[in-house]
Amino acid sequence: MSMKAEWAYNFSCHQSLEAINRIFNDAGPWQWQMRDNYIFGIYMNTRPAEGLHFRVHEYPQAFFKGFGEEGFSALLQIENSSPVEKEEIDKIFRSLLEKVVAVGITEIEPYD
Repeated sequence: MSMKAEWAYNFSCHQSLEAINRIFNDAGPWQWQMRDNYIFGIYMNTRPAEGLHFRVHEYPQAFFKGFGEEGFSALLQIENSSPVEKEEIDKIFRSLLEKVVAVGITEIEPYD
């Protein structure tokens, strides 16, 4: 899978992952699902269109070490086949972070 754009953020907020999922879904435009994975633990993701993959993970994670022992990370990926551009997705995602009153939003290296 070749990527047109791939970026990630760390952020903090006073919401649980389940609450973030509800707030993101209520705000739209994407519908998020809760998932469980051996490596990442419980996380949420959405694939709103072909070639778009977005995930939010809560620290700490079983086998992935981030910047801290609390907070969240988000990975956003756009495949080459998608006509969507990073700026469009980033604007929508940052508006969702505003809905959960996220603070300390820091761009980090993409992970997987």
